[in-house]
Amino acid sequence: MKRRVDYAHLHYFSKETALETLVDTGYTIRDYFYAPRSNEIGPNALQRAFRIPRAALFAMNKDFAARLLGGYTLMVLAE
Repeated sequence: MKRRVDYAHLHYFSKETALETLVDTGYTIRDYFYAPRSNEIGPNALQRAFRIPRAALFAMNKDFAARLLGGYTLMVLAE
């Protein structure tokens, strides 16, 4: 709930459910990538502490890192 207050997100998706929702509503997915939101702008000590583990895990497996440690925004190119 704290993240909802801090970031005003109304919806929470995994990569799979976000992409499938777009397809279900008639969009064609052209490309997508993760933007490392918390790696770049983490304001507090906990975010900074996770910077290196998050980046290392992301280098090995992007989807797993995003799901396990969070801190990434999914950017989607759709038409």
